[in-house]
Amino acid sequence: MYWPTDPTQWLSPTGCLSAWVAEAGGIITGHVCVVGGVEDPVVASAAGVHSNRLATVSRLFVAPAGRGRRLGASMLAAASSYASALGLQLMLDVVDDGGPAVALYERLGWRLVDRRLADWTTQEGDRLHVRIYLAPPANDAAK
Repeated sequence: MYWPTDPTQWLSPTGCLSAWVAEAGGIITGHVCVVGGVEDPVVASAAGVHSNRLATVSRLFVAPAGRGRRLGASMLAAASSYASALGLQLMLDVVDDGGPAVALYERLGWRLVDRRLADWTTQEGDRLHVRIYLAPPANDAAK
């Protein structure tokens, strides 16, 4: 993926409810935010909730220097706890490339509910295939 030309705007998407960063030695090594206002009837139906109860994980990344320290799992746990406290069902999408992010979500108990083309495009104008996951129940999210 490419770093955006306006990282501040990219890291604060419309509907951002809260965000967290991971840091080591004063250097930011990861980021995640929770975005509300999700309109996705397919996922809402799979979750058994009204669309106004959906929120999504967004802008989750761990810098190469921070990998292997369970930062992704920790940031997902923080986002999940936050969403649960607000009574929101958390979801996420991830590029369907079979990479480490997919393995992380599945290891943490996120449930695959859909596969589709992304609603965003790459710099080349391509729409990639993504997987849509629902967060595990709150008591399972910290595994």
